[in-house]
Amino acid sequence: MGQKANAISLRLGVNRSWEAQWFIEGRKYGSLLHRDLLTHSFLTRVHEKEDALVGRILLQRQRKKLYIFLHLYQPKGDVKQTLLQGSLLEKALIKINGGKIDLKVVDLLQTQKSSRIALSKHLAPSLSTYQSRPYFQDALNLITVSLLTQNTSLLAKYFAQQIEKDFRHNPFIDFLKKALPLFVDNLPEVKGLRFQFKGRLNGSDRSKIQWFQYGQVAFQTLDQKVDYGYAPAFTPYGVCGIKVWVVYDTPQDKI
Repeated sequence: MGQKANAISLRLGVNRSWEAQWFIEGRKYGSLLHRDLLTHSFLTRVHEKEDALVGRILLQRQRKKLYIFLHLYQPKGDVKQTLLQGSLLEKALIKINGGKIDLKVVDLLQTQKSSRIALSKHLAPSLSTYQSRPYFQDALNLITVSLLTQNTSLLAKYFAQQIEKDFRHNPFIDFLKKALPLFVDNLPEVKGLRFQFKGRLNGSDRSKIQWFQYGQVAFQTLDQKVDYGYAPAFTPYGVCGIKVWVVYDTPQDKI
């Protein structure tokens, strides 16, 4: 039961706040909900084309204005200098939602930058056997950023991205099994972590499941502050589903 229910929706109102905060009377609820879904889909797709990963998208609707807080991970440059921040993006959002738009971008790579750099340097010697792999440094940066900022969906999307790039999936999964426990041990706010890959991994004839858990991850314990992320990976062998659960000691930050 716990693995089939979404860990976020199960804890809404208990120790988790809604990522979309607005209230409407009358028959406009369905229309605004559809606009929220279109906004999420549009921002995710348009930034993924630029090799940027979207962590969270937080929405606040007021009577005549929509506030959008976009958590973005851009490894190849400064987020503020990308063309996606320009007037064309805002015009598209206005067309989807109507009214005024206030888009605020949170550059995850610059958030808690000193802590991220210090932790990456501290863990790199313990993972020296993997330094020759092309994803090594980027993986250290992204895992550190996602755990420090509690963006678990960012982890799932990055795992899916790596699974799509290389048809040999086991080397990357083995790296995660070695690296993730080190992060949990060195981040006191992280109490447990679990990830699961399901699909035709390494081109196997049948679908199989590979999962790994470190620390305590109680799916049905509502007072545990569990963040959850899911992402599909589209491989030549079919779709592979990736799920990630992270248990934190402190609740997720509100808008």
